[in-house]
Amino acid sequence: MAQHRSGRAISRAGWGHPLRWLVGTAISIALLYLAVRGISGEGVDWRNAWQTIIGADLPLLGLALFAVILATWLKAVRWRFMFYPHHRRLHTGAFFAIFFIGQVVNAVIPARLGEVVRAVLIGERERVSKAQALWTAVVEKVLDTLTLLVFLGVLSLWVPLPSWLQQARWTLSAGVAVVIAVLIVASCHRERFLGWLERWTSRQQESSRASSRSSRLVTLVRAVLDSLSLMRRPALFGGLMFWSLLAFMVAAWANWLTARALGIEISYGAGLLVLAVLQISAVVPIPTSPGRVGLFHYLCVLSLAIFQVPGDQALTYGLVLHLVTYLPMAIGGPLGLWVQSYRWSDISRWLDADASSLAHDPEGSSTLSL
Repeated sequence: MAQHRSGRAISRAGWGHPLRWLVGTAISIALLYLAVRGISGEGVDWRNAWQTIIGADLPLLGLALFAVILATWLKAVRWRFMFYPHHRRLHTGAFFAIFFIGQVVNAVIPARLGEVVRAVLIGERERVSKAQALWTAVVEKVLDTLTLLVFLGVLSLWVPLPSWLQQARWTLSAGVAVVIAVLIVASCHRERFLGWLERWTSRQQESSRASSRSSRLVTLVRAVLDSLSLMRRPALFGGLMFWSLLAFMVAAWANWLTARALGIEISYGAGLLVLAVLQISAVVPIPTSPGRVGLFHYLCVLSLAIFQVPGDQALTYGLVLHLVTYLPMAIGGPLGLWVQSYRWSDISRWLDADASSLAHDPEGSSTLSL
């Protein structure tokens, strides 16, 4: 019964109105149809696709799975370093397990609630500020986007990128520039901004509930501005970028290994491009079914078409890469919950709660400011 209530709570938190579920499912089916039809419109030879799958090199697929797990571990290490200078007392194993849990939530719920769950879990387990933990998710996105733009720039020197990818690249660049500019201005005028925010919130406190929310908002913004010291420490920021670049390269290695396991001769750069396209799709809030079914496969076909890979092979690659990408989190998420002594019902309880409560640390939790 508890698990049933947990499922309903997670569904309410992530999907909301049934219309969103219907739209997401319809988009997934449409994109899956386009992937099956192929870029050339000739369709897929399923007999050939099946022969490719059963003839896959299993040791190489195992190595690809290892690469996915290694990339997740590298991201967990980077996340731990975001709590500098207190990161030394924090446990990498906890960050690794909780990162997997957040990935599962993001895969199941199309509302990016995995970051909220991660913030709550790491706050409970490591006794750090949940507001700061939530903000590290924003820092992660900035770092990932910068890394993505670096590799797209390098790839453009060797591969003629299609117009749709060039447009996405410039849009991301503009978005990152705006975000960084806002963060720099807010950081340089920290006290003035906080003073204005406190005065504004004091005028909104007409009820005890409004007062509580206003206080939480100020606390959350203060944690955000404290965390901006990451951007003011060149050595620390450089270290975080190093872990970001390394994780991206390992993830692209997994893509390349998967192709080689299926007998598809592509370069490592093609694996990088597939990863870049999939990462861009994760930034755009496109409603799809859980696991990005359809969207994931169509983007694989679209990306490999740049390298003249036939539709049959590209779709087969997308199907297998989807399994390689999601299998570690499908196992690691529940295993991480078990290791950390949590249950899915705990997650549903947090998702049912007001997300703004993250700005208020639980009793006994210590706040770590950067």
